[in-house]
This record gives sequence, structure tokens and C-alpha cells, in this order.
Amino acid sequence: MEDEIDLRDIFRVLWKRRLQIIGVFVAAVLVAGVISFAMPPVYRVSSIIAVGNFGDPAYASQASLKSIMLSDEFLLEVFETISPNETAEMFEAFKDSIKIDPVKDSDRLIEIAVETPDRQEGLKAVEKMIQLYAERSEDSYNKQKMILSDQLAATQERLIVTDIEINLTQDALQQMQDYSGPSAVEAEMRFSRTLDRLSGIETKRSAMIDRRLELKKQVDLLRHLEVVQPTREPVSPIWPRKALIVAIAGMLGLMVGIFAAFLREGLEKPVE
Repeated sequence: MEDEIDLRDIFRVLWKRRLQIIGVFVAAVLVAGVISFAMPPVYRVSSIIAVGNFGDPAYASQASLKSIMLSDEFLLEVFETISPNETAEMFEAFKDSIKIDPVKDSDRLIEIAVETPDRQEGLKAVEKMIQLYAERSEDSYNKQKMILSDQLAATQERLIVTDIEINLTQDALQQMQDYSGPSAVEAEMRFSRTLDRLSGIETKRSAMIDRRLELKKQVDLLRHLEVVQPTREPVSPIWPRKALIVAIAGMLGLMVGIFAAFLREGLEKPVE
């Protein structure tokens, strides 16, 4: 019976102070709405790239790319390109807006993002960062590709020489087989040595063919920095999330209104 009385008292207070509760709720929603609509929108401009696999630890790893792109020297060059004659404070804000994170479950993919109120500026910043890093790492990539290409060309030349040597050795064997002179034992020994030599040359040729295939595969699979997901101008901002702000403000306003209603009721209750 006592619980029932307590519930009735609660509902009585809520009904009695309903206008106050509703007023606080509406005021909180209106204030949150005005603030959220007055706040400048923040857009996230991003791109996903794949780092090169040309073996240079300075440019062909996720850690090195992140370290270089977040360095003051690198970002200052980007900032001066997209926003010349700006202040040091604006550069610090630009640095804070850069986000570089490896893509989950990938050892090559990295997401580069800029959070900014200016979509066009963010677009230019991301594209400039990718372009500048690609230019810096291009020499190293070309050098590694040239090394592999030179090794492939040298292997190909050795194969040509080896093929000539095999043909000459096969001709010599053919002549030995046709030989019918008096020293047959000596001819047999020469034939055996030449045959062993031919077998060794063919074994070496087989190893060179494997080496050529491996080098050709490395050259074909060699990759510089690649853009996997191009930069696009975002349509909607990531902040402020107006609906979420209004909803949270409404919940807080409702809670404050109810608390204020019971506080006012307690203060107005006569002292026995």
C-alpha cells in the first residue's frame, strides 16, 4: 500500500509540474538545435593508397610513410602549396587535422584523411600529400627497378652464351660419335668428359632459366605508390551530428526538468 502511495505521489508531481518539465525539455532541444546549426561543419576528405613494394625501408612501408607524411617539413610544404601566406597558428591547426592510419588486416594499405571545414582545401591537401610522397619515393623505385632489369638483362645474355656453348658441345659430341680412328679408347674418354661437361652446362642453364623467371616476376610485380581509393569531395559533414546533439540535449533536458520538478515540490512542501 505504501508503494502504491509513493507511485501516486510521483505521478502527481509529474502531472502537476508537467509544464515546467516540458518547458525545460523544449528549451534544451531548441538551444541544442540552434547551437548545432550555428556550428561550422567539419568534413572528412580521405583517400586509401598502397605503399610500394620495392624494398626501400625509407619509403616502402606503412610506418615510414606515416612518419614522413606527419613530419613538419613535409606538412609545411603541403600547407604552403594549398594555403600560402598563412599564420603559424593555422599551420598547427592544419597539422592536427591530418589523420594517417594503416588499413586493418593489410600491410600495404594506408588511409590518409583531412578533417576540415573547407572541402576543397581538404581535397587539395590529400592529393598534394600523395603527389609529394610519390615524387620523393620515385627515385628509389626507379633505382630498384633498374637493378632488377639489369640483372634480368645480364641473365638473359648469359643464357644466350650458354645456349651457344651447349650447341658447340653437342656438335663436338656428334663429331666424336662419327670418329672411327685407331685410338678408340682415348676417343671414348674424351666423349665421356665432353658429355659430363654438357650435363653441367645444361644444369647451369636450368638454374639461369629459373633465375630469369624469378627476376621477370619481380619486375612485373614491382609496384610504386598506388591510389586504391581516389580522393572525393564529401557530401555531408562528419560534425556536428545535429540529430545526435538534439537527442542528447532532449534527454538531459527531460532529466533536469524532472529533477527540478521534484526539487521545487520538496521546497514548497510545508514543514510539519
